[in-house]
Amino acid sequence: MTRRRGPAPLLLAALVLASFPSTGRAQVLADPVLRGQVMLGDAPLEAGWVVLHRVAAVEQGEVDSVRVAPDGAFLFRLPAVPRPDGSEVYFASVRHHGILYFGRAVSLPIHLDSLYLIQAYDTAVAPPGGGELVVESRSLFVEEAEPGRWQVTDLFQVRNGGSSTLVPAPDGSVWNHPLPPGATGGEVTQVDMAAAAGEVRDGAVFVTAPFPPGERLFVVRYAIPTLFTSVPLAPGTGSFEVLVREPAPAAEVTGLTQAPPVELDEGGVFRRFIAPESPTGDVAIIPGQARRDPPVRWLAVALALLLAGVAAWALRERLGGPSPRMATPPPSDRRALILEVARLDEAFSNLREPTPEERGAYEARRDELLRRLTLLG
Repeated sequence: MTRRRGPAPLLLAALVLASFPSTGRAQVLADPVLRGQVMLGDAPLEAGWVVLHRVAAVEQGEVDSVRVAPDGAFLFRLPAVPRPDGSEVYFASVRHHGILYFGRAVSLPIHLDSLYLIQAYDTAVAPPGGGELVVESRSLFVEEAEPGRWQVTDLFQVRNGGSSTLVPAPDGSVWNHPLPPGATGGEVTQVDMAAAAGEVRDGAVFVTAPFPPGERLFVVRYAIPTLFTSVPLAPGTGSFEVLVREPAPAAEVTGLTQAPPVELDEGGVFRRFIAPESPTGDVAIIPGQARRDPPVRWLAVALALLLAGVAAWALRERLGGPSPRMATPPPSDRRALILEVARLDEAFSNLREPTPEERGAYEARRDELLRRLTLLG
């Protein structure tokens, strides 16, 4: 396969490379061979092609491709052993039933010591009304865009607990969820998708992108006419919070407790309401009594550093200078992790016609963040 060269999307490469810790230890001699296996559910994938990708600071592209063995095994000889400083990333992908599945990122020599696994799944058509999926968590951010118009960023962390990748029936969806009354102008993205993952219509979000087993984070953006509104909740929603950006009228959220405010980026202070346990039924944002809030807690330092890195990259890129490598410490707060994923999704969705390498690098970063979310419970 011809290796494609060209300028890499440096922002994407920096985000991915920043997710892997560097080491000052001397490099240990290793054989630059990636041995792997493609699994289809619990059994090996017996046929198909695996593509090896490389993402570095100055180039990216497909390196090689091989056919899988009957036991799902494959082997790639890399151009070189990954550098201990994590300045380049390799990963492999396979397409099954039209859906692209990626393995983990390989950025250190030690990653070659274990079997490289790519997990694929058979597909199943979702029921006409969408699959009965579980909302693990939901964070709803509200800010005033202009008088009579409030902008909402609704983050849904949803789990497909089945064993198949759900695909929509013709004119159907894989999952849907009602939104506050009067929701308009919606946009739906998924953290590992460049194109729209669905749409907002008839007062609900409809997800149409394929949904493999596991968790996915959907970012739904829409506008509502007033802050004071009802918020429908799906049965079994794990955790839920509402964050209202200051300045805003005094408000309360039924069934939720007001917590200390948080500052998520420079100058962006959000009033926060949290559910003490899994919420039941719908909640409502209603007028409340003005109160004096405690001092702001800095809970998203990692996100602020990430945004600073993005701004520095954009400035240097416009001036034609070198792009700095971002060094973002791993966030430990669940909300900060979700917000970082949302920011990554927004940056990725702005890429025009992303390549499989860009999509795979983004997937690798998202997997790492969702792994940390899982560990937080």
